Amino acid sequence: MKTQVSIPHHEYPSNVRDFVEGKLRHLEKFYDRIVSLRAKLERETEAHRVELVANVGHGTTLVVDGRGPLLDTALEEAVHRMSSVLARHKEKLTDRHRRRNGDR
Repeated sequence: MKTQVSIPHHEYPSNVRDFVEGKLRHLEKFYDRIVSLRAKLERETEAHRVELVANVGHGTTLVVDGRGPLLDTALEEAVHRMSSVLARHKEKLTDRHRRRNGDR
């Protein structure tokens, strides 16, 4: 899985990038066929915003975002939402595969 962390227009400590990449690696537990994952960190006036964009192959792109007063809470929310979306996507694929093979 290729990961990219972008931090436009704001400065965060250097260890934030490693922290975010570590959190993103946990998403492979939910769906191991993630081609690439991009995280965009933004600081708004009163909150932080984290946008996650996952390319899961076959032209499918999944996008979620998380907001919170702290970067940690925004990241946790975004990772939690992405894990739910990935689990749903995986379930959809397995259901489609079962229907195609005649299993119920």
